[in-house]
Amino acid sequence: MKTPFARWKSLVLAAALAVSPVERVVGAEPAKDQLVTNVELPAFLAPMLIGNRLESYAYITVALTPANREKMLAIREKMPFLRDAFLREVNKGSIVKGDDPTTVDTVALKARLLLRVDQVLPKGTVSDLKFQQIVMTPIMGQS
Repeated sequence: MKTPFARWKSLVLAAALAVSPVERVVGAEPAKDQLVTNVELPAFLAPMLIGNRLESYAYITVALTPANREKMLAIREKMPFLRDAFLREVNKGSIVKGDDPTTVDTVALKARLLLRVDQVLPKGTVSDLKFQQIVMTPIMGQS
């Protein structure tokens, strides 16, 4: 027959063994704050031009995916410069898909904006650019 102390010692040992593998599994997972998260830039307005005629505006929100966690801070530090570069790019040429003033050519615009990203940040800082939201805004007074 086991003494109360021996039973208690067995329970403590069993509990330690039961908890130990769980701690190793949980400890092996990357902490939530170590995961890479997208950096969302402030939204900007882009003119929707067909020829030389302003048809409407697109309210665009962009998120940049950093190449790794350490690059997130670099992107945040350069956010005003990125936004300025994006505004210059969308005002430089049309972002309209074909002759449809209600559609943004996201493939072409993404390529143009990624070129601007590489001008502002060191190459390889951003692994992807995603359009979070594109909302069409008509010009006031148009029917």
